[in-house]
Amino acid sequence: HSSRQSQQQQQQQQQQEQQRRLQEERERDLHLQRQQEQDEQAHAARAIGSSSTASSPAVAPNHSNFTSLRPSALLNSRARGPHYARTFNYDPNPSSHDGVPDEELNWRLDSYVSLSDFTIVVQRALPGPLAPDFDGGNAQGIDFILDSDGSPRTDVYHVHKVMLAVGSRRSEYLGRLIREADGTAVGWGSSSPDNHSSDITVHETVLLESAASAMGAVLDFCYYQDRELDINLGNAVPLVYLAKRYKIRALLTRADAFVKNNLESSNSVHFLLDSYLYQLDDILSQAIAVTAANLANTVDFEPIYALPPELFRRIILSWKLECDSELLSLVVYSYCGEHNRDEIDVDYFREITTPNLMPILDSKVAMMMLKFYVDLIFEDDSDVDILEVCKDDSLIKRCIEVISQNWRDEVCEPLMIDSEWDEASPATRRNLPPHEPAALHRQLPPGLQNMLLEKCILEAKGDVDSEKTVVEEYDGEKEIELKKTSAMYDEMVIALQTELAKAKSQRDEESKSHMKEVEDLQMKALELEAELDKQKRITEEYKQELKRFRRVPGIHNFGEVSQSDRSIIDKTKCTYSANPEHHYPLHRRGKRPPTQMPRMGVEFENLGRENGYIYDDGNGERLPVFYYQDKQSGRF
Repeated sequence: HSSRQSQQQQQQQQQQEQQRRLQEERERDLHLQRQQEQDEQAHAARAIGSSSTASSPAVAPNHSNFTSLRPSALLNSRARGPHYARTFNYDPNPSSHDGVPDEELNWRLDSYVSLSDFTIVVQRALPGPLAPDFDGGNAQGIDFILDSDGSPRTDVYHVHKVMLAVGSRRSEYLGRLIREADGTAVGWGSSSPDNHSSDITVHETVLLESAASAMGAVLDFCYYQDRELDINLGNAVPLVYLAKRYKIRALLTRADAFVKNNLESSNSVHFLLDSYLYQLDDILSQAIAVTAANLANTVDFEPIYALPPELFRRIILSWKLECDSELLSLVVYSYCGEHNRDEIDVDYFREITTPNLMPILDSKVAMMMLKFYVDLIFEDDSDVDILEVCKDDSLIKRCIEVISQNWRDEVCEPLMIDSEWDEASPATRRNLPPHEPAALHRQLPPGLQNMLLEKCILEAKGDVDSEKTVVEEYDGEKEIELKKTSAMYDEMVIALQTELAKAKSQRDEESKSHMKEVEDLQMKALELEAELDKQKRITEEYKQELKRFRRVPGIHNFGEVSQSDRSIIDKTKCTYSANPEHHYPLHRRGKRPPTQMPRMGVEFENLGRENGYIYDDGNGERLPVFYYQDKQSGRF
C-alpha cells in the first residue's frame, strides 16, 4: 500500500512538472512567434523599399530555424504514439515560390505549412477509477502510460478549427469550446484579466490506450468528407466512445451501425469488455445478450473466465441465457472457484446458483461446489451454524443430493485412494508423487460431513437393495427362461426325431424306386442295343442297295442295230450323244436316243463316263437319269 502511494506521489509530481513545462513553453513559443511576425513584416518592408535598386536585390528571409521556433515543433518534440504531427523542414531554395508542398489540407501536415490554428494534446492512461473520461481533475488518480524516459506518453495533433467545428462531420463539443473561447477572447463574454484565454488554441485530454489510438481515424473522418470511416473490430467501440464524447453525430451513426452489424458470438466478449471499459451500456447490453444466448456453444471459456464478476453475473442472469443446468454448473464453479476466488462472496454465489438457473448440478463439480460454498458461508459469518443453514439452503441440498446419488465416484473411490496413501510406508511414499487429499468431504464441517455421509449411506443402501432386487428378479426370470428354453429344446428334439424317421422312410422308398428305375433302364439299354444292331444291318443293306443306282452317262455308244441280224449291234457307231460339257446346241449328236438302258459292264466302271445327263426337252434343260440293276436277275 505504501509503495502504491509513493508511486502515485511520483506520478503526481511528474504530472505537475509536465504541466509547468508545457505552460512555460507555450508562453515562450507565443513570444517567439510574435517576434518572428514582426521581423518578417520589417523584412518585407525593406524588400519592397529596395526592389527598384538593381544592385541591392531583396534577400528572402531566413526560415531555416522556423521549425525550432514554432509551438508545433516544441509540441512535436514531446509527441509519442502512433499518431503525431509531421515536422515540415522548410527548404530555403524551394521549387515553389513559398516553399510549401502541394498537398491538400490535412492534419498530418506541419503546423506552419497547414496554418494550423488548433492543437489537440492526448495523454494515454490505463484503466482506473476515473476512466474513461478522467474528469476527476486529480492527476494522482490517473495511471498514465509512461515512455522510457518516465514522462507520460503524449500524442499531439495540429488541426484546424474549421475542419473540426463546421460541416456535417463536425464535433459539436469542440465547436462549442472553440466558439465560446473565441468569443471570450474578443470580449463577447466574460474575459480573463488579459482578455485572453489559453484554451483558444489547445485542447488537452486524457484517453485510454485504444481511444487514443483511434483519434487519428476520428480526425480523418472529420477532414475527409468522401472517405469511408477506418473502422474495425478493434477500434469500433473506442470510436463510439469518441463520437459520444466529442458529439460527432455522423461518426456515432456509422460506428453504432458497424457494432450492430458485426456483433456475434465469436467476438461478443471483445465487444463486451470494450463497452464495459468505456461505460457504453447499449453495446454492453447487446454483447451480454449475445454471449448468454451462445454460452452453451462456446468452445473457449477462458475469455469468459477473465471477465469482471459484474459482467459474468449479468451474463448468467440474462433472460437470453441458453445453457443446460449441468454445463452451467461447470462454468459457474470454474469461474468462481478456480479463476476469481478472491472476488466472490456468498451473496454473489447464491444469486447465480438459484434453482431456477441451475436445478441440476454436474456430478463432477458438486463436491467442489459444496466445499467452495461452505467456505464462503464461513467467510461471511465464522460463527454460523452450518446445520441450521442446511435446513433452508437450496444449493447445499442440491449438492448433497447429487453427491449421494454418485457416492461411489464422489465419496467411496476418493476414500480408497486416501486410504492407500495413509497405509503406505514412509519408504513407499518417498517413491510416489506428492499426494493431495482426494476425499474433499473430509474438509467439510463435521456436522455437514455426517449429514452427507448419512445421505450417501442411505443412497448406497437403496442402490444395494435395488441391485439385490434386480438380481433376484433376474435370477427368477433366468430360471423361467431356462425352463422355457429346456421345454422348447425338448420339443425341438422330438420334432427332429420325427422328421428324421420320416426322412429315413422316404429315403428307403426313394432308394427302392431308384433301384427299379435302374433295372428298367438297363433293360431298355439292352433293347436299344438290339435295335441298334438291327438298324446297323438295315443300314448296311441300304448302302449296298444304293450302290446299284447308276447315273445314265452323257455319251451312249449303244451302236447301230444290224439290218441283217437285229440281234447284232454295231457298237462302233454312236447313235446318240449328249455331252454336258458342250454348249447348246452343240451338245447333241445323233438323232436316235437310246431305247434301252446300258448293261452294267466293264465299260461303265469309269464314274466319269457314267456322270452324264439325258436331254429330253431340246431347250438346253438336262435332267439326270439313274438306272437300277437287280443283282440277282441282272435286269434294269
